Amino acid sequence: MKFERLKALYDNRANVHYKGKICEVIGINELKHTAQVAEVDQMFPPVVEVKASELD
Repeated sequence: MKFERLKALYDNRANVHYKGKICEVIGINELKHTAQVAEVDQMFPPVVEVKASELD
């Protein structure tokens, strides 16, 4: 996924797919072009930082 699309999804509070799971975008880092994502519907999900190109 391109970073511009990821930023648009983050601004609209949309979910993304990461490793076959639906994840919520917690935050984005514009300098590194990464996003912090957490799996949806978990009480205390681990937050993972991934590159925009790894997201679907």
